[in-house]
Amino acid sequence: MGRSTFMSDQQKGLLPAYEEVIPDVDNRFCVRHLYSNFRKRFPGLQLKKLMWKCAKATHWRDWERHMAEVKAMNQEAYRYLIAIPPRYWSRSRFTYNSKVDTLVNNMSESFNSAIVDVREKPIVTMLEEIRVKLMTRWAENRELAQNYLGTILPRIRFRLEKRSRSARDWRPYWSAALKYEVVNGLEKFAVDLGSHECSCRIWQMSGIPCVHAISCIKFKGLDIEPFVAGCYKREAYMRCYDSIIHPLNGVDLWERTAHPDVMPPPIEGLVTGQ
Repeated sequence: MGRSTFMSDQQKGLLPAYEEVIPDVDNRFCVRHLYSNFRKRFPGLQLKKLMWKCAKATHWRDWERHMAEVKAMNQEAYRYLIAIPPRYWSRSRFTYNSKVDTLVNNMSESFNSAIVDVREKPIVTMLEEIRVKLMTRWAENRELAQNYLGTILPRIRFRLEKRSRSARDWRPYWSAALKYEVVNGLEKFAVDLGSHECSCRIWQMSGIPCVHAISCIKFKGLDIEPFVAGCYKREAYMRCYDSIIHPLNGVDLWERTAHPDVMPPPIEGLVTGQ
């Protein structure tokens, strides 16, 4: 069963807060923000590429190899990166609890961009405009999902089609039951279609079959849909938008109560004229 994973821009106070409020929860650092701090001390295109290779590595051996390249290029840069536990920023240490392998917090950045104008408004006005944005967005997404005829969502299907083309380069060798050894030159990976696992770790981490798994699925003549995690299918998308954000009346039609209006707290040291 999946659970929430939190991503931040390396705010130091969040880690102890997680441990106190929601201990053992998965959390990650946005690699874009991480690199923004890294490049202030260690600029250069080659170091940038190596750092991102470390972040994108899905197996710990690949991470170690890329980190060795960083060390060979710049000892200080290596010490800087090695001090940050890789479980926060490298796919090689991500768990399988959440079916997502993202390295950046683009989703929250996109949301911030969408509300950039309303953030400057008074609190109630800001919240009301955000509510209306969400209400219309949910309605649009609900209709899109209802009219979609496929099972696997479009972006995931596109990714599967791209991987299917790359899977032609891999040759599966049957071992037993649904287990295979997949080979491309000197590269080899073990795939178990029964447990939805590949030794590259991409499938378990994302819930989307990797090229090695796809080569085995095709070799076996099976349909790829059962091997894709349920969170990427139309039914799950529909459940996300089943709830409705109901329309509201304006302030003039709000219900009046016997209680006094809630006013903002007084500002200390503020002197008002008479």
